[in-house]
Amino acid sequence: MGLPDISQDTFGYESKTTLDLRNSVDDVTPIPAQESRLHLFETQPSSEEQQWTPDLRDWLVFINILILAMMDTFDATVMMPVLPELANTFDKPLVSTLWVNTVYLVISAASQLFFTMMCDVFSHGPLWIIAGVLSTIGSGVCGGSMSLTELIIGRLVQGIGGGGATALCWVIMADTTPESIHSRYSCYILLTRLIGSMLGPAVGGLFIDKGNWTWACYFNFVFCGLGLLLIPLSVDLRVSKNIPLRKLRILDWSGATMALLGPSSILIGLGWSGILYRWLEWQALMPIAVGVATLIALVLYESMWALHPQFGARIFRSPAAIMTYVGCFCHGFVILCQMQYFSLYFLATKYYSPTVAGLALLALTGLALTPAAVVGIVLASEPQCSKYITSGGWALTMLASGCSILLDRTTPTVGWVFLFFSAGLGHGLLLASYNIEVHNMPKGEGKSFTTKPIVISNFMRAWGMAVAIPMGGVVFLNLFGNKLQRLGLKRDLINTANGYIVLMNQVQMSDEQRQAIQDASATALQIVWELITGVSAVGGLSSVFLWKKKS
Repeated sequence: MGLPDISQDTFGYESKTTLDLRNSVDDVTPIPAQESRLHLFETQPSSEEQQWTPDLRDWLVFINILILAMMDTFDATVMMPVLPELANTFDKPLVSTLWVNTVYLVISAASQLFFTMMCDVFSHGPLWIIAGVLSTIGSGVCGGSMSLTELIIGRLVQGIGGGGATALCWVIMADTTPESIHSRYSCYILLTRLIGSMLGPAVGGLFIDKGNWTWACYFNFVFCGLGLLLIPLSVDLRVSKNIPLRKLRILDWSGATMALLGPSSILIGLGWSGILYRWLEWQALMPIAVGVATLIALVLYESMWALHPQFGARIFRSPAAIMTYVGCFCHGFVILCQMQYFSLYFLATKYYSPTVAGLALLALTGLALTPAAVVGIVLASEPQCSKYITSGGWALTMLASGCSILLDRTTPTVGWVFLFFSAGLGHGLLLASYNIEVHNMPKGEGKSFTTKPIVISNFMRAWGMAVAIPMGGVVFLNLFGNKLQRLGLKRDLINTANGYIVLMNQVQMSDEQRQAIQDASATALQIVWELITGVSAVGGLSSVFLWKKKS
């Protein structure tokens, strides 16, 4: 039934009345936090929610959103235990294979901005089909790759599709449901994405041990097939006859492009520094300088020339809003960095198989489901409680990150399992509490969906994830190489794929050498855990600003 009193065609997203509804929803100011009352065992739906009754097509939309949201996080994490095998297969340095994940995360984050802008001009149905097709093509290219370059290109295409599909999930959710249930609906999406991050490493590790790494790419066809099957049944695929070309021209394409190129250039420079080139060589400094200059140009452009800025003052309108986005960025960094480098800890320090390494991460992500579901669904309309939960989540995350510094090759299983439980509990609380915070932020007037807090918060979290892998990689690989040199081993061993895999597979080494390499890996990872702890401290500090009343 959708919203029959507002639009004749519930799924005709291009209609003017739907756009008018979207703009009118932006003008709604949420109930002040101090007036909220906690009713854990009572259900008091708003009048808007009582009038809205989902029909079969609404349920198909909901199911499709969950499938495609899960697909994105599955693709982002499935290669984590596969990276050392890729270095061995393609005979490339480990620093190069890290870009298999980094490229996907960077492009996925950037494509979210572009697709949400296109949703203001084009119909949602065709865009969703395009995103699904791109993800399918990218998965096929990845599976059939004969070189690392081909694999990275495939991941790039796959990232465009995955990020675009995720962006459309949030857009279509907002356009097909009453605003009063957006927070709870968003929590369902976040829980599904969490399940995708649980499946990714486990499936990737299984295929490495029991089959071939290419099947980790082909497995994505399951999500793509289901999504492409349900899209025509759930949304209108008709292309709008009246495309507002003027609006298409004035959207913030330049700002979105600079938001992609600036951080990407910095990440390239950081990824090369100290590994492929020395820190002060121009090949390492030039990309960093270009990236910084691009970000400065972005700030000037958004504040002075952009007609509809993505990152203007309307978004960062208060310290609380800014700190919320900073917290989302930090949370994305911490959770992805922990997953990637805990996986490397199991492979390089504990000498676990990829299957065990992937399954071990379930202790980290699996426990996050319960607190995220309880907080995100039961307390969806209680912004007052979310402030306490956010601070508590960061406290647990900092504690777990700090304790990670103690991990070494002799750490018993029970030790890292309890550590993962604490970290998972913290991540679940943060995921749900930030979702509540974002949905209860004042929206302001005249803002389209592209500048709504939910879009920017997900973009910031996605960029935090994208930054995590190269930042952690440059720390780990530099320190590990120096440690190898102190042990009398050839430093360039870290940049030869076969040599690095030999170290992890315990081949052609004595017990003494093996333990020395394990200790070197654990020592290098300790600095990564210190980096994560520092980012967690920044996130915890940012949560202090949420205690102040939002303007």
